[in-house]
Amino acid sequence: MHPDVRPIEALVPRKSAAFGGKARGLATLVRAGFAVPAGFAISSAVPEEAMARALPARDRISALLTAPAREVGNERLESICSAVRALAIPRSAEEAIREAYRGLVRDGASAVAVRSSALHEDQAQRSGAGLYETVLGVTSEEALLDAIRTVWASAVSPRVIAYLRALGVRVEGDHGGGVGVVVQALVPAEISGVMFTVNPLSGDTQEIVVNAAFGLGSNVVDGRVSPDTYRIDKSSGWVRDHIVGEKAIATRLVDGALVEQDVPLEEREREALPAGRVQELAVLAQRIEQTFGDARDVEWALAGSSLFVLQARPVTALPGAAKRPRTRRARDRSRIVWSNVNVGEALPGVATPLTWSILSGFSDVGFRRAFGALGCNVPEDTELVGNFRGRIYLNLSEFFTIASQVPGISPRTILALGGGGELAGEPFEADADGPSPIGFVARLPLTTARFVRENFHITKRVEAFEASFAEDRDRLRSIDLRLLSSTAVHRRLFEVERLLDQSGQVLLNVYGNLLATVVALRMVVTLFAEDAPRSDVFFRELLSGLLDVDSAGPGLELTRIAETARRDPEARAFLLACDPARARVTDVPVGPTRGLLTRFFEIYGDRGTREAEIAEPRWREDPTLPFATLRLHLQRIEDSGGERAPSDVERRQREIRERAQGDLERRVPSVARFAVRRLLELVQRFLRMREKLRGHVVSVLGLFREIALDASRRMRAMEPGVGEDGAFYLSLGELHGVLRGDVPTVGDLVRSRRLQLERDAALPSPPDTFVGFPPPLAPPDPEASLLHGLGACAGRVVSTVRLVHDPADVAKFRAGEILLAQQTDVGWSPLFLVAGGVITELGGPLSHASIVAREFGIPAVVNVKRATSVLRTGDRVELDGELGTVRLIERG
Repeated sequence: MHPDVRPIEALVPRKSAAFGGKARGLATLVRAGFAVPAGFAISSAVPEEAMARALPARDRISALLTAPAREVGNERLESICSAVRALAIPRSAEEAIREAYRGLVRDGASAVAVRSSALHEDQAQRSGAGLYETVLGVTSEEALLDAIRTVWASAVSPRVIAYLRALGVRVEGDHGGGVGVVVQALVPAEISGVMFTVNPLSGDTQEIVVNAAFGLGSNVVDGRVSPDTYRIDKSSGWVRDHIVGEKAIATRLVDGALVEQDVPLEEREREALPAGRVQELAVLAQRIEQTFGDARDVEWALAGSSLFVLQARPVTALPGAAKRPRTRRARDRSRIVWSNVNVGEALPGVATPLTWSILSGFSDVGFRRAFGALGCNVPEDTELVGNFRGRIYLNLSEFFTIASQVPGISPRTILALGGGGELAGEPFEADADGPSPIGFVARLPLTTARFVRENFHITKRVEAFEASFAEDRDRLRSIDLRLLSSTAVHRRLFEVERLLDQSGQVLLNVYGNLLATVVALRMVVTLFAEDAPRSDVFFRELLSGLLDVDSAGPGLELTRIAETARRDPEARAFLLACDPARARVTDVPVGPTRGLLTRFFEIYGDRGTREAEIAEPRWREDPTLPFATLRLHLQRIEDSGGERAPSDVERRQREIRERAQGDLERRVPSVARFAVRRLLELVQRFLRMREKLRGHVVSVLGLFREIALDASRRMRAMEPGVGEDGAFYLSLGELHGVLRGDVPTVGDLVRSRRLQLERDAALPSPPDTFVGFPPPLAPPDPEASLLHGLGACAGRVVSTVRLVHDPADVAKFRAGEILLAQQTDVGWSPLFLVAGGVITELGGPLSHASIVAREFGIPAVVNVKRATSVLRTGDRVELDGELGTVRLIERG
């Protein structure tokens, strides 16, 4: 047996450093009893010897890694690659390689796969996946020798040298810079793919992710097909979510040759994996993780009844994710009720990993504190927040299990408060093993005392927080991150996290008070209103006329700036003629309008569409929507010869509220009128506080964004392939690791997560409320003419629909059109004052869309299921904000 050409099963992992990471990993799998394709490994000593004979010392890998960067250009490296591809393999090694290959053929291999096994590949912090060449379908000895030289040449390619230099790798010894090679029998896979023993997107250690497609797995690894995806709970084996991908092509081994085939349309739409194989893969994933003791990225192939493991590399750049998962209570996951009606309004669509890690943690901690403040015990392993196809969901079943400690709480109440829809006939009950109500009762005196203490003088507490918050925010914002070391930026990131935590605590305190008073007000309205429909209208009118809420501020300020621009000829001409997507404040002629705009972006520059998504630009970066809205205001003024002043809107909405309040007070007994008036004052006060504090949270998210952009710049300097936004594809813990220098490379992770996010974004959103895992979505009824939702602001309007997805759509918006969107956070609110009405798919009575619509008196219907699928731009509809209906009159 040649010492540098050895069967995989003959390798001793701890004594085989020169054979590279992939070979050692395969040897570990074989010794643990896993089904690994037969093969052999070639030590990095063989290419080192060949290069030493044929290349000058300055062209060897060790020299290339230590030479000044200006001396190692792409042209020189390409020349060296060509020389390596022509190397003569040392005779004894060549004979051993030929004999090992003949052995594979004698054992039935019709073709082999030739893969790299570099010394700096498949390690815990540096996978190097995809950097080195792989050659599949090799069917002759001469082709094998050429494939081996191709793999060797890839070790001196520009991308590998740049990668190793970015890691600071310095080669010492004889084999440090070489690349080992693994040669294996090519599995004629009918189905193949990859699986992760942790969720690589969220870092969830309790979830296995499996991708599967037809044919060889190279198309899945390279991202050439959209595979079937399964998310599996480790503790129970329950498939939490599965998505059937469009598997358009398949590469297969036919008569010893690789052939790319089109998959028939009917086959693309069915799951690739047969029944039972998903669970088999999940068990395999856990066995592999236990064997290596850390998280693994596994390539697998299914041929006939045999399941093969092709490789198992560490999942890189997941600080903490490699730990063994904690034990979770056994639970029938098919009975869990999930909903994103409330959280989806705040964070719609697919979240980037950074946003998910920050806001899911923020939400989880917040809900635990909220339940704790009520005196409820929350078990440590409780799963309150989940991720489905990149969207955030709340576990309403866990909510009810915890809240059931409070006597009198019903499932229907939790479903309504959580924003869930109707789930008639579906299981929805408390976990029998959940916390006992006895503990709640025993803690009640302490809970009550703490609640009173925390809420006494809450207004002063909020004012004190805001003073310190403004100081901390301005201090952090004034720092030029470009002048700091990565370690110093890492420390700044901790400061921003603390500021978010402080903001969340105060916001949670106020939000708890708001919910309590809103529930009480709703009970009073229901009790004294004439009928149920009237109680809904009554309730909405009582919450109108609060134009000093923070959410309404940007829209009102833009109307005032438009009035100023009307009397500022140069600014008016510029705003009417400019392209909103290109306009900047510095382009506006000097004068009063420019001064007001400068002030506007100082106050509201942190806002933006989808402002809870940290990867989305803020208005100060992309002012398209504010400028487009200003142009709409001015065009409206030009067309009508005048414009209603903000004071007119405020007066009208205040009159509506005062009329409703007077009506309610006349209905309640005289002895209760003062209490009702006081209750309404509290609701309005807490609503104002909540909106202002949510604005502070958005400001903190802006600080996270600044650090992420700076980190992305640093990452790109080391690894150009991560792009300008690489940090947004890391979790918060991983971002800390990069800034500390603990995670030297993240390129592979960023690329895979970017691809996964693109796939998730291309999928239709799951239902806002479902049981178990998202069911297949039925296509929207194109003939549907009447849609139902929740009335947010009374009024009836007939107009054309304008569907908006991003600020670029605003340029086409026309005053008086009905704004249609999946959701509308504060970033969209300036458009409300020029829209004829508002329709959203998400939201409730206290959502941003509802609050702002009421303040502006704009007819609005929220929570209209699948409205953006049924309605199109140009459709003429009748919107009734009192009944909560949208009727299609005519297709556009």
